[in-house]
Amino acid sequence: MSSAISLQHRPRWKEVDVIRRARWFIVLVCLLVVLANAWSLVEGRTRQIRQAELANLNLARALALQMDAVFGEAGRLIENIAFDLEQRELSDASLQSMQPALVHAVAQMAHLDNVVIIDAAGRWRLHTQPTSPADTDKGTQPYFEHHRFSPSASAFVGAPILDRASRRWIIPVTKRLNDPFGHFAGVVLATVDLEQIGRVLATYEVGARGAIGLIHDNGTVLARRPDDGQQMGRGLASSRLHQIFAGRTRMSAEATSPIDGEVRIFGFQHLPYQPLYVLVGASKREVLRVWVRGAVVQSAAVLTMCLVIGLAGASVVRAVRQRVLAESEAREAGLALEASNLQLSHLVRHDALTGLANRRYLDSMLAEAVARGSASRNPLALLMIDVDHFKAVNDTLGHQAGDECLRRVATVVREISEREGGFAARYGGEEMAVLLLDHERPMAAAESLREAIECLVWPDTALLAQKVTVSVGVALADAMTLETPDDLIAAADRALYAAKAAGRNRVAADPHAGSKS
Repeated sequence: MSSAISLQHRPRWKEVDVIRRARWFIVLVCLLVVLANAWSLVEGRTRQIRQAELANLNLARALALQMDAVFGEAGRLIENIAFDLEQRELSDASLQSMQPALVHAVAQMAHLDNVVIIDAAGRWRLHTQPTSPADTDKGTQPYFEHHRFSPSASAFVGAPILDRASRRWIIPVTKRLNDPFGHFAGVVLATVDLEQIGRVLATYEVGARGAIGLIHDNGTVLARRPDDGQQMGRGLASSRLHQIFAGRTRMSAEATSPIDGEVRIFGFQHLPYQPLYVLVGASKREVLRVWVRGAVVQSAAVLTMCLVIGLAGASVVRAVRQRVLAESEAREAGLALEASNLQLSHLVRHDALTGLANRRYLDSMLAEAVARGSASRNPLALLMIDVDHFKAVNDTLGHQAGDECLRRVATVVREISEREGGFAARYGGEEMAVLLLDHERPMAAAESLREAIECLVWPDTALLAQKVTVSVGVALADAMTLETPDDLIAAADRALYAAKAAGRNRVAADPHAGSKS
């Protein structure tokens, strides 16, 4: 009796053990998937930030070299002027003889606004501007006081000031003049136009919330983009941002801007030969925006996958308990496998970007059509379609816009092809093809396709400005002229080249053969 009971319950205990193991296995798989997703997201975020750091560092270095050249030119000019002046007296005749050369030198330097020679009393003795303001006393300027009491012979880059002569913001670059006894004799002043510096900064793209700054070693802001007109001359010496970069040559860091409170990823580069440094900051929100969208989609996919795994595991558990459903579930699995095979077959034969048939599928259909056309003597036409100036779309608007352009064009090609009873495929790159069997007017069909694409309404205003069009080459063949698929493709290519040579956005037939429309 006990033996019978033991035999009766043994399968049930094994069933419970299998169910327990299946449940733990499902939990473990879901946990591993979640951990793998978390690791992938962390790595992606780190990589995104690192790429932004490298981009900012490279941009800061390029801009620092450019600014160093600008201020270096101004410094070398005033050093040459100072050397020349210290060899002569600051008489009116002597200074007037120098003016033409100074005016010419300033004209050769796009970033320079003016060169001024100031005597020891702070009066303008010589300048390169066409007119002189009524008040030419510069004795109260900080750079003048600096040179009056400092014996240093080095060029000095001062804080930005609003020049009363030109009513523009300038950065003074100055050098002390000495008399033959080494006493203070005045200052040579070269003014760098901040409007020109602003134009240089504006040529660099750092995003809508990014910022670029040219800052003095003492923390004074000389120039900034974006510029609201309130930041020039602002002191950042007490800010954490300035303290992070003070005394360094090149580095990157994440910090909050003391000017607008935006958290940015900064790239820092000190100018090689000037007491200035460049800060390039990309908004952390903008840097991570694409990553955040991808993380949400990826996490949603992972959670969905875990849900699917859980449901599949529950199905397995139920299958153990309900053995009577085994055959039904096996049939469902077979159907799912068949659907997967059909889907895989579709993916193998179609282009992932446009949804059209791929080149391999086109080749097989073309070979079949040529063989069938040769046997039945039915007309056969191949339309070769090329997006005009597609490289300009990629180069100007980026590859994402180019992909969207191809998808929209492919949709029209598919619709026209289905309407005309043809077969549409992506031939390669921006080229597509339509195979028409038993079609009476292939040239008219090609013209209809060209017009439909020309009349497309583009949601992207940039693509609208490009005016996307196509050129179409039509190759016609019958049983008397048809030999191989390659011959038909070559004829379509010749027709396409003829359409492009004729000015693009048009339809052309093979120039080496007659056409039928």
